[in-house]
Amino acid sequence: MSSTAMQKAMSGEKVPESKTRAVLNEALSQAKNLGNRIARAREVSEELAEAVLQTAETQGTVFAASFAEGYFGEEKMDVGPVDLRLGGGLLVGGYGLYKSMSGKGGSHALAIGNGLLAVGIGRIGRHAGRALAEKKNGSSTPPAQPPAAAPAPVAAPATRGEPAQLAADDIGEIARMVRMVPGTEGDDLAGRRRARLRRRNREEEDETSGRRGRFIRERS
Repeated sequence: MSSTAMQKAMSGEKVPESKTRAVLNEALSQAKNLGNRIARAREVSEELAEAVLQTAETQGTVFAASFAEGYFGEEKMDVGPVDLRLGGGLLVGGYGLYKSMSGKGGSHALAIGNGLLAVGIGRIGRHAGRALAEKKNGSSTPPAQPPAAAPAPVAAPATRGEPAQLAADDIGEIARMVRMVPGTEGDDLAGRRRARLRRRNREEEDETSGRRGRFIRERS
């Protein structure tokens, strides 16, 4: 009945005096429900904005820490054996976790700490994967073979037109020329000519004798 009275009041119809109070109560109840819905929507939007902001803080921290590593070098990120980003992430994230548990905020510090921890843990994982790949590749690589022995040098062939070695007679003539006494050049030259002539005659006689022997053997 009250809803019907409410509809009449909203349509501009006259409502009896006895039903006026019921109409007011219904209007107040609907206004309260609407206010609750608006408050809930506001809470959801605030939570969504907070989540978006925390994600942006985490991703921005990851970008900033990675940029610092690329600009300054990976070795500049360490203090002794400890990565600065890993240690800073533990400290900032622990502070944010403490504040969140105590109900005093801390969500922003927790987001920044998560970003620093993500970069530090990513570096550890990258080094571990690289070490495993190098170990795997090293075990599959065959041992290096010893270098092959260099081939023995080959003597260059004698140039055409040049004798491979000096004849014994030429060596003898060179030796006689070295031992030649000054003033006997003419005698030595005549002696060499006579020796060459005698050698040639002996060679002709040997050749004639050889032919004669072959002829006799063929005739017999």
